[in-house]
Amino acid sequence: EFADMHVVDCCAAPGGKTAQLLSAGFGRVTAIEANARRSRRLVENLERLQLTDRCEVVISEGQEFQADDEIAGVLLDVPCSATGTGMRRPDVLRKDADLGNLPEVQEALLNHCADNVLNVGGVLVFATCSLLKRESEDQVNRLLQRGTMKTIPFLPGEIGGFDGAIDDNGWLRVLPGVMDSPMDSVDGFFVARLQKIDYAGT
Repeated sequence: EFADMHVVDCCAAPGGKTAQLLSAGFGRVTAIEANARRSRRLVENLERLQLTDRCEVVISEGQEFQADDEIAGVLLDVPCSATGTGMRRPDVLRKDADLGNLPEVQEALLNHCADNVLNVGGVLVFATCSLLKRESEDQVNRLLQRGTMKTIPFLPGEIGGFDGAIDDNGWLRVLPGVMDSPMDSVDGFFVARLQKIDYAGT
């Protein structure tokens, strides 16, 4: 039952994903955001939607967050190059050659959430709005190689309109401009759903 579950939205601002988790009926949602200014906007949005009663906003780097409860799920929408938004923001496509420390930050967030936040049996949803495998598929493959997580594949019919975007791994890889109408104008993004099957180092 969702009502009994405590889930974490990591890199939560401006709050749309947090609001969706609360609206889905999760009993407790912890929203983590490192940027204090964006955290204020997150709180304002949740107050406007009257969704603050089951949500705690924590100002912290995601890779430093320590849960005080059993965590059944983590939504990790990591900072990325945003190359999937290139149809609307062509300037982001110039980031392809120089990602700075983004891949390292993504890997640190993913490993920390998998190792130190999520309970065994819990589900981690990893998402980027990047077209680059370095920020998406490669990150998930590295995590899976450690042997503590497995993929829960997306199934045809599970997410309406996106059957054609499910790849051979059961991950969702959406490319802008190639989806059937009315989805042909959506941004590019990547989503993998993973389950923790063991603790790190065991």
